[in-house]
Amino acid sequence: MNMNLGSWARKNKQEILIVVMLLIVAGIPRLLDLGLFLTADEKNWIGRSYEFIRAFKDFRFNDMLQTTHPGVTTTWLVGASITAKMLLSHIPFSFNNMVHFVKAAQLPIALVTTLTIPIIYFLTKRLLSHPIAVAASLLIALDPFLIGHSRVAHVDGLLAHLLFIAALGLLVYRQTKYDRRWLLFSAVVASLAILTKIPAIFLLPFFWLVVITDRSQRNHLLLLARLKDFVMWTLIIGLLFVTLWPAILWVPNPQGNVLVLKRDFVQASITPHNAVEDYTLNSAHYPLALLVRSTPILLVGNLLAFILVTWQSIAIARKSSPSHYRLPITDYWLLLSYSFFFIVMMTIGAKKGDRYILPVWPALALMATIGYWRTAELLARYRNISPGKVFTAIATLLVLSTGYTVWHYHPYTLAYASPLFKDNLSQELGWGEGLEQVAAWLNTNAPTSVVASWYPEELGAYTTAQIAHINAHQQGKVQYVVLYRNMFGRSPEHYANDFIDEYYKKREPIFIAHVAGKEFAWVYDKWVFENIVGELLPGTVVTQQIPVATHLLYGIDILPATYSSTVNRGELLVRLKDSQGTLIQEWRTLVTKLNDNEWLTLALSTPKQITDRAVTVEISAEGTIPDNAPTIRITRKYSYRPGDVGGSIKHQGDVAVRLRYVISGQQVTEEEGKLLRQLESK
Repeated sequence: MNMNLGSWARKNKQEILIVVMLLIVAGIPRLLDLGLFLTADEKNWIGRSYEFIRAFKDFRFNDMLQTTHPGVTTTWLVGASITAKMLLSHIPFSFNNMVHFVKAAQLPIALVTTLTIPIIYFLTKRLLSHPIAVAASLLIALDPFLIGHSRVAHVDGLLAHLLFIAALGLLVYRQTKYDRRWLLFSAVVASLAILTKIPAIFLLPFFWLVVITDRSQRNHLLLLARLKDFVMWTLIIGLLFVTLWPAILWVPNPQGNVLVLKRDFVQASITPHNAVEDYTLNSAHYPLALLVRSTPILLVGNLLAFILVTWQSIAIARKSSPSHYRLPITDYWLLLSYSFFFIVMMTIGAKKGDRYILPVWPALALMATIGYWRTAELLARYRNISPGKVFTAIATLLVLSTGYTVWHYHPYTLAYASPLFKDNLSQELGWGEGLEQVAAWLNTNAPTSVVASWYPEELGAYTTAQIAHINAHQQGKVQYVVLYRNMFGRSPEHYANDFIDEYYKKREPIFIAHVAGKEFAWVYDKWVFENIVGELLPGTVVTQQIPVATHLLYGIDILPATYSSTVNRGELLVRLKDSQGTLIQEWRTLVTKLNDNEWLTLALSTPKQITDRAVTVEISAEGTIPDNAPTIRITRKYSYRPGDVGGSIKHQGDVAVRLRYVISGQQVTEEEGKLLRQLESK
């Protein structure tokens, strides 16, 4: 036995070395530094996977219908890994301690996609030449967009590799004169692909595309044989589908679950990500995504392949193709059709996302390799050298260049964008990567602060700070606001634009998270007034001295509190005075007109140039009574200006007052430092 194994190893030494090389090249960028950050959808998939395994263990098969993607391969893999993590670490799973399970959830996806690379190599070697198979497998292993989605607990990375392997299996099935062993192989992988995500049903029409493009099958008897194969193929897929997903058959009401699937599939195909938007075809989205998310090496290689294969196809049609042309024409056109028709299918659907066409990336890498191989043949012909040597040199440069790109982006390959185009042509980058940098900054500088953030759960998993949704940014206890890159570029009516206008355009961030040299997240310090001075009764005066800039003063903003709007008597009286005590202006506001904990802007009758270095704000009330009087917010934790609260109520801290200027016809508060400096520089 040992001698036979040793003999086999010596005989297949080259293949073993290639497989080991592919596993190392594919595994390092996929498996290294997992768990570093959490993407926007992963928390859902981690939760679904946990519940999926629980339902299986309890024989609650109906509850294994966690989602209709269906995502079954993901939930099996991730759920098993989470369960193992719980058993080994003795940490119970919950969303509150998600950080302990992120790496465990990402690991099986990264591992399985790594293992698919040698499989792709062996299938490609059967179809094409050995050098093409090695080079293409390395380019697939190192493609940054594929790597990025192979490192997250989600469905698209798995789908891309499984769908492509199933398609290659069909091509080998055709090449081997319809050997049913390859049909069985393709059926098994196809079932896994469909269980991963429903767009894999694309393989059904692709089966017939593979068959009808074979001239040898244009006979009704042979087509009937292929029809029998197709029926057997689909039956195997269906059998594995219901076996691996008990929620479809092994439940009291399987018809009900099937109807749920049908309803959700239809709804998903006609409903955009933003459900309030109407359906639009948006046919440019995926071509732009191809440009932005493909490396220049992939784009150039595919351009070369299309030109040279088209040229050779024409030459073959004219029977003028030189005998040394060794390029497999039909396989190339089938790979191109696979990519083209899959993109067309996804374009018809309402939901658009760059990752939805990830399954075409392995095909793009293989077609690009064909293009470079054909180029090497042409160069070798004119230089009278071996095509293999030329191609080896070209492939080495391609792999090294792609490897450098991966090294530059790691561990943020998910954020890859081509240097040849604007990175937001199809959609904005950013899915949560970089927020762990924000978390680290918060843990160091403000570990107990309250933060309002875009992607709150993704940030909250890595920090001890209290994280709320960004919609809570106006709450008085919120000290920091976090903006994220993919808030930009949305439709004009999207509410994300309100935060961009309020913070990004007007304020200077105190921390910026960078991903591969690009700004991805911004942290803004927000004035916090966590306390109140007490009821403003007649005779009570609160004062605050404020340094003033040499701009036209438009007015002042104050932050009153009315005890959840229960106060309904009297007037709030605000006076603005210069450093000599001379009254600049007085404002009276009915208490019933005040909004609780909302800034109130008090404008001067005419904007004034203040020559003093400081002004004083006096706040009091008239006509109020105990238990029915407003107050004004202050802070004791933070210092925004020199001096303390004065008047009849003295406190250490600052009153919630800010100056509002007008520069070049535009209003700006002293808190809006970025906008203030921009206007000053004009």
